[in-house]
Amino acid sequence: MQITFFHDVLCPFCYVTNKRLKKVLSEYKGVHVKHKAFMIISSLDDLLAAAPTEEDARELFKSEFSILTRYFPDYDPKKVLEKGNIGHVWSLPPLMACKAAEFQKGDEGHWEYFSLAQEKFFMGGENVNDDKVLISVAEEIGLDVEKFKRDFKSKEAKLAVIQDEEEAKAMGIKGVPALVVNEKWLIRGVQSEEYLKQVIDDVLTYGEPKKIELKAYWEQ
Repeated sequence: MQITFFHDVLCPFCYVTNKRLKKVLSEYKGVHVKHKAFMIISSLDDLLAAAPTEEDARELFKSEFSILTRYFPDYDPKKVLEKGNIGHVWSLPPLMACKAAEFQKGDEGHWEYFSLAQEKFFMGGENVNDDKVLISVAEEIGLDVEKFKRDFKSKEAKLAVIQDEEEAKAMGIKGVPALVVNEKWLIRGVQSEEYLKQVIDDVLTYGEPKKIELKAYWEQ
């Protein structure tokens, strides 16, 4: 069974889905997760136009960070943003870094890198556009750092992100998180652990969803 997970490091809903999916899959064997990039802030120029100063950018991000309070009542977005490290942050740099991790350790490397980068962003208030932060993630998950430094700004990494985006668009995916089960059934948005378990149980047992009705991505 394969689950293709389209996501962005800067997406709070992806943060929740990632945690739930990791927890659920700890109970299963034989489920492979394929990781795909999808930029929610695809233009630095557009971000600068909407938020000229770094303070403006933090104000803009406040609503995104506040989304996590729906799922984690003790989460304090103000405390994270007051650290002042997050300013004009856009999607491409951390997603290219995820691809650089994938080049070394496949989907597991991508997942490790993505998960820690999200922790640093949403919990640590760190700037995941900063080279030092991105390199520190590579160090912490045990990548070959010299290779990572060559790869995370490479044309190959950028092309890999763009190709994932084009694939998502061709499938009609317009937002993340999005999970595609066995290259067919589409799960949109944040779902409960129980929901995810039911889909996985059905697909592993019957080869298709039964109790939860899912449409193929081309039927959306």
